[in-house]
Amino acid sequence: MRRFNIKFVLSTALICLVHSSVLKAQDTLTVSLTKALEIAMSENPTIKVADKEIERVDYSKKERIAGLFPTISASAAYQRALKKQRMFLPFSIIPGTPPDPAGIEIGVDNTINTGVSASLPIISPTLWASIEMTELDAMLALESARSSKLSLINQVTKTYYGVLMAQDSYNVLKKSYDNTVENARIVKNKFEQGQVSEYDWIRADVQVRNVKSNVVSAESGVNLSKLQLKMLMGMDMTVTIKVEGTLSDFEANLYGDVLSIDTTTLKTNTDMNQFDLKSKQLDHSLKMQKAGWWPTLAASFNYQYMTMANDKVAFTWFPTSSASVSLSIPIFQGGARIYKQKQIKIQQDELKYQRENLQRNLELQAITYLDNIKKAIEKIESNKEGMRQADKAMMISQKRYDVGLGTYLDLTNSEISYIQAGLSYNQSIYDYLSAKSDLEKLLGKDSK
Repeated sequence: MRRFNIKFVLSTALICLVHSSVLKAQDTLTVSLTKALEIAMSENPTIKVADKEIERVDYSKKERIAGLFPTISASAAYQRALKKQRMFLPFSIIPGTPPDPAGIEIGVDNTINTGVSASLPIISPTLWASIEMTELDAMLALESARSSKLSLINQVTKTYYGVLMAQDSYNVLKKSYDNTVENARIVKNKFEQGQVSEYDWIRADVQVRNVKSNVVSAESGVNLSKLQLKMLMGMDMTVTIKVEGTLSDFEANLYGDVLSIDTTTLKTNTDMNQFDLKSKQLDHSLKMQKAGWWPTLAASFNYQYMTMANDKVAFTWFPTSSASVSLSIPIFQGGARIYKQKQIKIQQDELKYQRENLQRNLELQAITYLDNIKKAIEKIESNKEGMRQADKAMMISQKRYDVGLGTYLDLTNSEISYIQAGLSYNQSIYDYLSAKSDLEKLLGKDSK
């Protein structure tokens, strides 16, 4: 029975361990660039706010269109006379009698009034112009949402590349650490055999600890960059993610990506499009001000049902109704409309100059990004060859030191050169991808 209980406990523990490892594997989310952008587009609060703003502008448009429909309202009122009015006459109603000094009481105790009224604008130029303005508001909201989307795509893409650079840098440092550990083992064996001094063994041990510190810092950088990516994706921070790929995966498409970018036009730039829409809004604002000079025509209808009676008299209801058409012609308002139109024209001139300045700045940024891309490509080719040579030099120096033909200083220098070459290679690819992402955002290019 004791053997059976021990086997049962071990089996149960093994099953729980396997189950927990399966759950842990299921909780890890593998993320590619496409997957990261897809999650961010659906979960990031910035996109949700932009969608809500589009919905709000749509309701605003419907609100203004509702002004074209009749306005109908119902009313009811009750009035109780606490003290009736009196009328005093200088003569007597009955001939031959003096006037009543107390006067004559007029009015009734109770007044009840109910009714329905309706009004309809027939000619309203200002209302029509405001409805046209809502179309531009909707277009501006869409362009603003597109701007938010492009900004988020740029942030997620660059952060994703940042995670890859952190992971690749960690791999470079980890490989250097493994080589340092192996070299330290060789130095220790030689020290124990009396072939090297204790000073060389101490240097090797210190070198291992220094590289270990760099590896730990690189691992912390990977975790921090993943947290930033999860924040932009709108994910729970406790979810474990695994970022796919390496920076070198994007190296094969360097020249093809550059040739596919059209830098000859800024017509899809979101800032330029928003400026153009704001310019059209000012044009419509001027149109609305001019529409205020035109007459307005409105129709109205009123139907009331009322009664007036004293307390001891039966209520008698009677209806009243009326229909009317009103014409309003603005003549003079102290010049307020003229001054308002002059203000709008000044704003149009200001916006024109601002747009010219913005276009020059965007053209400068496009040239700068293209120059950074070209320089990054040159660095990638050079650093790639440098990393290959540094890796080979590190292997050669390790073999030379192992057989006693090289010094420990040569071994240390080769390791440092390998780390520098590897980090420079990763940094050059990241610089290229970052500049390419910024250029695509500038040109208003959506990520595929």
